[in-house]
Amino acid sequence: MKTARLLFFVLIFFAASRTWGASINGNVESIAEEKSETVSLDLIEVESSYVFGSDLHRSGSFGDQYAIGNSFSYGHRFLLSGHLYLHLGVSYDRFDFGSTGAPVPDHLQGVAGTIGIDYMHGNDVGAFIQVKPGFYTENDFDSASFDAPITLGRIFVLQPDKLYVFVGANASFLRGQFPVIPLAGLIWMPNEKWKVLGILPEPRVIYSPCNKLDFWVGGQLTGGSFRTDRNDTIMPNKLSRAQVDYSDYRVGGGFIYSPCDAITIDIGGGYSIQRRFDFYRADMTYKTDPAPYLRLEVKAKF
Repeated sequence: MKTARLLFFVLIFFAASRTWGASINGNVESIAEEKSETVSLDLIEVESSYVFGSDLHRSGSFGDQYAIGNSFSYGHRFLLSGHLYLHLGVSYDRFDFGSTGAPVPDHLQGVAGTIGIDYMHGNDVGAFIQVKPGFYTENDFDSASFDAPITLGRIFVLQPDKLYVFVGANASFLRGQFPVIPLAGLIWMPNEKWKVLGILPEPRVIYSPCNKLDFWVGGQLTGGSFRTDRNDTIMPNKLSRAQVDYSDYRVGGGFIYSPCDAITIDIGGGYSIQRRFDFYRADMTYKTDPAPYLRLEVKAKF
């Protein structure tokens, strides 16, 4: 409860912050000046990925397992005042897995609403608070699978149009080992053609030969925290109605095509270094060997 109460007051602080006059080692500059760029109000994201089969093991092999990921989200911003916008939306995430002899779920899914506040600088998010209350489960949509993950973040300018620092935090009370995780990263744009985005969950180095095309190399961390269904036949029995953290660590490359300013199409692939099913509270972990993956993501903002 103390952690939740502390995080609540941190959220209130971020929500109340209306300007960018802050100090990191005395070198942070204000970016509160006006931009003429119109703020996008409707946000749509669709993503699909396929990880080819590889060995799933824990003190022995359980056979090959593939993974399919699909997600959809829609959000709309409502102007509150000045640079502040209320962000409301919905999201659905699903992971499907190939059958093995391991006592792991054959699918996991999350259905959630989105409630947040965005501080906009032109069409860029300068700070945000986002809560995603919903159900994160196999099939049982009940109180045991309910969670309300919270993410907040803020960007500080070290050098305008060149160097930025991101700081934030994420809390998921269904997550097993670390309910609250601090976030930090660096954004560096040495010139118009190169960008270095050192921020999870998708750190990247991007090269832009023209306005409509970007090439990237980097990584991705995907997954989430869920509650499994009741299963009286599962062995060991402690995995019935258990909490599980599913994660997929990837490296790869690809390209982003922007047919217009409002739409981007991201096509990539590479290697899933490891996928994990961490039943942290039951003290059991199942891992996969590396395997190739393919990914397609489409984003639209209007």
